[in-house]
Amino acid sequence: MEPELPVHVQSSYTNAPSPTVIHAPQTLSEGDTEVTTEHEHSEERSLAITISEEQLYAIAHRLSIRPLLGSAKSEPSGQPEVWADGRQELCETLHYYRAYQGACYSTGGFVRGFMFDKVAHPRDYIDSNVVISRAGGGLTKDKDSGEMKVGRDQVEDTVAQGLRNCMNQFNPVVIITGVDNPHIPSKPPHQYCVLDYFKPTHIWVEKSGRSKIVRYRFEKLNTKKDSWWSPTQKDMTDSVDLGSLPPPIEKACETCGVSSPQIYLNGWMCLQPACMLFWNIIASDTKANYEPDEASLTYDPRFLKQKTPWHNDDHEYPLVSNNVELSGHCVPGEDTSQAFWLGMVCPECGRCISRLSWMGWECQNPACGFRKEPTHTLIPAVSLREPLWPLTNSYPLSRDTTVPSIDVRVSFVHGYRINRYSIPGITGFITHMIANKIVVEESGGPDTMFEELQQTDIGLRRRSMPNGQLKGPNYCRHFAVNYGMPYKFIAATASQSFNDAARPITATRSRLNWAAKLLLALESNQSVDDIEKGWKEKEFNEVLALGYFEQQKINYHDDGEYGLGPTIATLSLGAPGAMRIRMKARHYHGVSSAGVYDDAPPLPGCQQYAARLALQPSLDALKLSDSRGYTARRKEIPKELKLKSSGNAKDVLNMLLGHGDIVVMHGAELQRYYEHAVEHAGKLRFALTCRYIDPQSLKEADKPDYEVGPDMDGYDGSRLC
Repeated sequence: MEPELPVHVQSSYTNAPSPTVIHAPQTLSEGDTEVTTEHEHSEERSLAITISEEQLYAIAHRLSIRPLLGSAKSEPSGQPEVWADGRQELCETLHYYRAYQGACYSTGGFVRGFMFDKVAHPRDYIDSNVVISRAGGGLTKDKDSGEMKVGRDQVEDTVAQGLRNCMNQFNPVVIITGVDNPHIPSKPPHQYCVLDYFKPTHIWVEKSGRSKIVRYRFEKLNTKKDSWWSPTQKDMTDSVDLGSLPPPIEKACETCGVSSPQIYLNGWMCLQPACMLFWNIIASDTKANYEPDEASLTYDPRFLKQKTPWHNDDHEYPLVSNNVELSGHCVPGEDTSQAFWLGMVCPECGRCISRLSWMGWECQNPACGFRKEPTHTLIPAVSLREPLWPLTNSYPLSRDTTVPSIDVRVSFVHGYRINRYSIPGITGFITHMIANKIVVEESGGPDTMFEELQQTDIGLRRRSMPNGQLKGPNYCRHFAVNYGMPYKFIAATASQSFNDAARPITATRSRLNWAAKLLLALESNQSVDDIEKGWKEKEFNEVLALGYFEQQKINYHDDGEYGLGPTIATLSLGAPGAMRIRMKARHYHGVSSAGVYDDAPPLPGCQQYAARLALQPSLDALKLSDSRGYTARRKEIPKELKLKSSGNAKDVLNMLLGHGDIVVMHGAELQRYYEHAVEHAGKLRFALTCRYIDPQSLKEADKPDYEVGPDMDGYDGSRLC
């Protein structure tokens, strides 16, 4: 029969872990079976609490009760204030959690939030007021079970130091649970649910198997607020109140002299990993020290349920973030700033909402339907002029930079400075057409197009991307819409007919058709009319419009998909964009991530270029004569040449794309061996890219149900000369 519990102690549901500590409230001398202490209550009254060892074990047993493996958890007693169905929408919305990969988010020397999900330690613990967790990192996949287990010793890192800073300056952290968290006492209603603000109170080290691990203890900051994750089942609803037990035993080690709290009822242990007595219990009868059996470890309820007073106890800090509103003043660019494209918490259902539409936020919760569309204040084209880089009627100066191996040819025609770049070993070229004042201010030109695109809903949306390792939906970090022939790239988007397109879309198609013909004519020393004859059959039949708010970008990629023509042209409108070109990692390193040599001919500028070039003839011959020997040789070469697949090549070309500038990339090899990325500095930028897409390259289901039709605008930039 279990002993009767003290009046302030009730049963609870959960189980937890332990490591080395830095902060604990009060101290208590050891007793044999009974201890007495003064406990401070919220009413600032104190009373003596007497509790026996037998009662402590009974409390610990009740605290460790969990549902049987595989049995369903109870429903929670409430609903989370903030939740998300995906990692991206969570990180784009919350100011205290922006960790797309790890469990912890820290910045500026302080931890802001923790995510506890599927990967957990057996001694992790969560109840309505206390969380104990193992620090992240140091896990490897077990060969036999396939489970993630501790593979090396942990040491205190920047996360631990950030938690110490939080403890010293009374900064609470937010804890979030994933639906697969095995220690959460109830069933989370969503993929990710925000618990509340917690005080980090202890950091310590203990052992798990043969490895040392770092552990953290947290207490809920506002204990007056109901914990929605408390289970509803009657035998799990009660809890041991924080501070209702005597404080934990605190003892100094006889060997190292450092004081540590007693975390387990099994006995006091030194928690200093450098001490000879670390993680050892000293037997009371023989005085011999021994490591405890991990399976028998039982949390000491006095440590588990202690109350750590903070000056800001029971304060309310916001769990909802980024509820942005317009200032009420006509501030151009206010609604395209970073704050206005980050996610927001739905005020009706609490879901984190990524902004997917150019027009505003739409809650994806089927039971909700909340929408918010901020008013746009026009950013006038004249505001794009740079005071320290005057735009004139003369041919512009250049701000592009290259590595010495890049060949540069410059010409001036029709109001454009034309920088033509060729890369060693590559058939093709990259051309940057830098526009002057006459070009950007021409009737219906870049200035007008930039303002028209702001005043017309052309259907820009953030498009779905392959999920990768992130749970939930994943979207690219820019807005896109496609016109003309469908373009099935990574973030596929539905295409629309040119017949329904806004004027800037069709005007871009015509302008870029003209620019491509002009450059090909200059390249081949022919007239534009001569180029026109062959160009008409494969003129640009697609326009992909991308919109960028402040700090949005597109990462490194290539445009070498099957069925694309060899020429790709882009018109840049709005804020200046930095376009960077670099060799793809596989060709630069000469080895795949699996350690297999890349048999494509090496390019100037790659690693071990001379040695790889010398190997190429023998490797080509082996490929024709001995397929097995060829495969084996490709595995040997990386070791011989000390080639590694990690890291990326340096940029070989960096072009600053101004308002009205055009970039033309020509040649299939350019897309095969090189990749490009674009980011911009400013509040708003549009990039409109034209391609020729072979209709025969599309699957029948992907072909448009409308006629693309020829370019009818007939733009001719030569009239500007």
